[in-house]
Amino acid sequence: MKHYWLAMLGLLPGYAAAEVPIAAFARPADFAEVTISPQGEYLAAVLPAQEPATLAVMRVGDGKIVGRFALQANRSIYRYSWVGPHRLVVESAYPSDLLDMPGRTGELVGFDADGGNVSYLFGYLGAAEVGTHLHQVGITRGWASVIDPLSEDPHHAVIAVDDFPNLYSADRSASALADVQITTSYRLNVDNGMLDHKLAAPIRGYSHFLADAAGAVRYSVGYDEHHRLVTHYMDAGASDWTAVNAGDLSNAEVIPLRFSADGARVYLDSDEGGDRRCLVEHELKSGQRRKLSCDAAADLGDVFFSAGREPLAALYLDDMPRLKLLDSGNPMRARLEMLQKAFPGRVVKPVSQTTDGSKMVLLVYSDRDPGAYYLFDSASMKAAFLMAQREAIDPEQMSERRPVQFKARDGQTLHGYLTLPRGREPKNLPLVVHPHGGPFRVADQWRWDADSQLLASRGYAVLQINFRGSGGYGRQFVDAGKQHWDSAMIDDISDGTRWAIQQGIADPARACIYGASYGGYAALMGAVSEPDLYKCAIGYAGVYDLNLWQHDSDVAESRSGRTYIEDFVGATPERLKQASPLTHIDRLKAAVMIVHGEEDQRVPFSQAQALRKALDERHLPYEWLSKPGAGHGFNSPGNREELYTRLLAFLNRNIGEAAAGKADAPPAEAGAAAQKQVP
Repeated sequence: MKHYWLAMLGLLPGYAAAEVPIAAFARPADFAEVTISPQGEYLAAVLPAQEPATLAVMRVGDGKIVGRFALQANRSIYRYSWVGPHRLVVESAYPSDLLDMPGRTGELVGFDADGGNVSYLFGYLGAAEVGTHLHQVGITRGWASVIDPLSEDPHHAVIAVDDFPNLYSADRSASALADVQITTSYRLNVDNGMLDHKLAAPIRGYSHFLADAAGAVRYSVGYDEHHRLVTHYMDAGASDWTAVNAGDLSNAEVIPLRFSADGARVYLDSDEGGDRRCLVEHELKSGQRRKLSCDAAADLGDVFFSAGREPLAALYLDDMPRLKLLDSGNPMRARLEMLQKAFPGRVVKPVSQTTDGSKMVLLVYSDRDPGAYYLFDSASMKAAFLMAQREAIDPEQMSERRPVQFKARDGQTLHGYLTLPRGREPKNLPLVVHPHGGPFRVADQWRWDADSQLLASRGYAVLQINFRGSGGYGRQFVDAGKQHWDSAMIDDISDGTRWAIQQGIADPARACIYGASYGGYAALMGAVSEPDLYKCAIGYAGVYDLNLWQHDSDVAESRSGRTYIEDFVGATPERLKQASPLTHIDRLKAAVMIVHGEEDQRVPFSQAQALRKALDERHLPYEWLSKPGAGHGFNSPGNREELYTRLLAFLNRNIGEAAAGKADAPPAEAGAAAQKQVP
């Protein structure tokens, strides 16, 4: 079936089996978001590598492609849902926005499995964009998303809409762009776009809804202006919201996951009564709550439910992902256990199933394997291979991603990952420290990662540290990063670098730091905080002047964004100045590479320009790579390939073979000269 899909879609790659080319790491996935239709007749998959991104539908019985759907060239597919046995709804997005994430446009388009009967269901552009009639429903200038496809109702789905009155105004100043309005849920007719059953969230800002098995919205979850998670509940048939965060739960973060089939219970992701997130069952009538699954080392990561809405297993993303099976007589529980044993050393994640549970799509992945999809049939008890997410990546050519632990300078245990070059002894290696972006509630995990695998394939050890503020280790660990962008978080990264050196893994004279977004900030802040620790620093879409960022980024355009900066980063201009890498630039000894998209609004291009100006004033050399039209990250394959090519050359000159005298190295260019040479 694998080659059938590839041949039909023209995706058979031509990469050689020797050194994996840079283009293989820069290329988008061939397949993503594979799901099965409610009655098991079709499989659908997003094809991110196609231009434009395409959604293909295949008949399960004979493997024939029966339908395709693609938006216009300036649109990509953010997400899609089966909303009936033969109908799907696509959420539209811009192809390039945040790092590795398309920016939602809020439009919804419906179509049948054969690619026909296309209907523009919700949005602000209508006929001008897709050539279809826009049915006026009262709200069109907003972001819509499907929150419940209503599997028992083939003509309706529940959607949520965030209305942005001035979102598409040419004037994006804080005064022109209003704060996010209240999120509202509707029942959408997936054939003609008609809306009814309006229900507004009880707080302003982004909210998420959960509907019960009958499709009635009963929970609302969102963050208040100080980024505290707030949950509200509504009784069946009622019209008023009740705050969940009250009494013993006043400080808890409670996220509803799913109602039971009879509506008598709701299953929650909650840290009530402790620091770790657990799976909690709440009996609605009696009010009784009990923990079904918890882990001392990690927060709850995911829960797998049966087709009948019974929780069967909980996934914890500790150093290595661990699946905990729950006590249940449901036969699917035993099948999950069997499937885990059938793929040793890999994670088996159910991603889609039929309404009767007879067929299930599985995503199987590891640190070396980007992931492959399988179709499990409970009748035959077999999992048939469907397709690999990335055909150009051979897991046998990839490197080990080893979980590591070490103590920070204050005794705090920290976790991370060390990706090691395949076939080389982990001793005295050139090291690239690669802090993640975010930075709060985000974490590196044990899975295939393009950046670290590319670098390891060229001989570098790659260290990724889940510093304070990262998610997955309890709320106290997240809170420990607040107001510590430049101190505890950077210290954690520096301590990890020293740990790798002390273990003999890294050559103390050959360490560089490279990151994007907050990781770009951390690269420069690490280099000025520890001038003798790193030979080079690569700032990719990084923040270097926090006061400037507070005034010209899209974060500052909303009240919640401004309070985020005050609560998480710094509350005064003096504090923001102290926490800015540019304030300490005179301490810099490391070679610098600056990478930025010129249309970046999350971290505006002015940040790269400010860093370049400071380096020019001090006559310090640097590499420069900027791209017109690129936002917060280089999402086009061509731009990513150029970034990777330039990154590898820069690392080679500073800590690679060229730096070790094994190859000719071109001299470092002064800032002004580099600008002339590099477009």
